[in-house]
Amino acid sequence: MKKFLAILLTLATLASLLVACAESDTPEQNTGAVSETEEVLQLDNVPADLKFDGEDIVVISRSMQGWTQDEVYVPELNSEPVNDAMFNRNVAVSDRLGVNIVSAAIEDPSAYVPVEEVQRAVKAGSADYDLLAGAAYVAAPAALDGTFYDLTDLQYLDLEQDYWMQDYNDAISYQGMQFTATGMIALSTYRFAFVTLFNKEEFDNKAVPYLYEAVANNEWTLDYQASLAEDFYRDTNGSGKADEGDFFGFVSCWGINVDAYWASCDLPIVEKNAQGEYEFVLDIARYSDVMDKVLYLLYDCGGTSVYDAITDNVEQDLMREVFSRGESAMTTLRLVAVEQPDLRNMEQAYGIVPVPKYEASQPEYGTIMHDQFTVFCIPVTVSSKKLEMVGATMEVMASESERLVKPAYYEIALKRKYMSDPIAWDMLDLIFDVMRIDPAVVYVNALGGPHQTIRTIASSKKNTVSSTCKRMDKNVAKQISKLQNKLDKLLE
Repeated sequence: MKKFLAILLTLATLASLLVACAESDTPEQNTGAVSETEEVLQLDNVPADLKFDGEDIVVISRSMQGWTQDEVYVPELNSEPVNDAMFNRNVAVSDRLGVNIVSAAIEDPSAYVPVEEVQRAVKAGSADYDLLAGAAYVAAPAALDGTFYDLTDLQYLDLEQDYWMQDYNDAISYQGMQFTATGMIALSTYRFAFVTLFNKEEFDNKAVPYLYEAVANNEWTLDYQASLAEDFYRDTNGSGKADEGDFFGFVSCWGINVDAYWASCDLPIVEKNAQGEYEFVLDIARYSDVMDKVLYLLYDCGGTSVYDAITDNVEQDLMREVFSRGESAMTTLRLVAVEQPDLRNMEQAYGIVPVPKYEASQPEYGTIMHDQFTVFCIPVTVSSKKLEMVGATMEVMASESERLVKPAYYEIALKRKYMSDPIAWDMLDLIFDVMRIDPAVVYVNALGGPHQTIRTIASSKKNTVSSTCKRMDKNVAKQISKLQNKLDKLLE
């Protein structure tokens, strides 16, 4: 609520300066970054005098250009803030602990390859890898087979620290155990968050208030977005129908983009009960109402261009390119899109807000991350002698990421270099205030993919929630039982 009031105050006092702020490269707002005369040397509780003997810490990961290629290792300084912060993070970890971080990155578009390689190594009794940085929806289920150590047993790992994502901890921990963790140690926890971009010049031309105002007034809903999409649509090519070459109010996709509505519309699928056990909690009636609004926005409002889901998320590039050329008023993309050259060099100014709510009475805006966000885990083949060192390394990597990488990415790259709009900065804070991590998303394969039903329904263009979910509660409940049986065995 405080952030909403702050945003409203800013809107009331600086309305005449919005356009100028968007074009300024040197905004005056205090970003909260550490000043040159103030330096925080250590955020974690790892003893300052803890030193090892220069051993290697081998980290296996997926190196995917534009996604995760710089999360674990970068080869050299190159004057780009995030790259250099990541380089300096690893130097800081090495200097503090006396270890060498060695990257065993695999260049493969598949999220399964590095996780399967670790599973192979564990089955073979090989200690080739000390840490895995893998996609959440693949790594978390792999833990069910006893592939990873329980992170709560490690001496120097403190998952209660703010630099570990507590929403993820709450969702994935089970009866005091936790085998995977994430947070600022993985840039994808920021990059893979879904957001809405809007073309400020188009809003100015139609004298429509920027979406910041709707967000602050709790009016940024699916219904309002649909009305804007219709209002902004223009039959640019004169064909008399909505087709390629027209200007669209909204550009989206029936694939991963619609996953965002699980969180933005506060529609949980699986939650933990008072006993810490997983339960299927999906409100089918609310789900159906949400899909009515989503389908209207995508297909019936008359102002939306909907892309088909394409292998390797190619449609995400197409959507970004359309928006960056100034051919749509709004689009939903992962935040990583703002790092791409076309958006960085976009001639028109754009703003950023959360994905819209289901309805105005919903208390909060919620953000979901694409399920390939990176989590870290430790293979059980790491020797007991080396385990202390690996745990300390993982903790210091996380804390140094908070100290060095977060300011570089969040304060410099996003807030200054990529978006010179101080109110958009407040929106970024708001977007990350409520990150909704659903166990059904993390354990998607183990639970039969209930969260993917929204894509199936969106692609069909018909509200089939009732028939789609007719047996889902029983099926998911059955899969949850199997999941918990596996987790219970790990407690033994």
